Amino acid sequence: MRILPMKTNLFDRIFIGAVVMFGLHLFWVRFVEQFIPLYVATIGSLIFLVTLIITG
Repeated sequence: MRILPMKTNLFDRIFIGAVVMFGLHLFWVRFVEQFIPLYVATIGSLIFLVTLIITG
């Protein structure tokens, strides 16, 4: 099972994961951080990144 609908190499998956991490952190700081600390977003992003790299 692949997460991305296109064929990618390792660098593509890492880059897409980093961009998603960046966007999630910006969203989190703007809207969610007053309720839940930022490290929760970091842990979730890292789990997503590892899943993306493995299953990509």
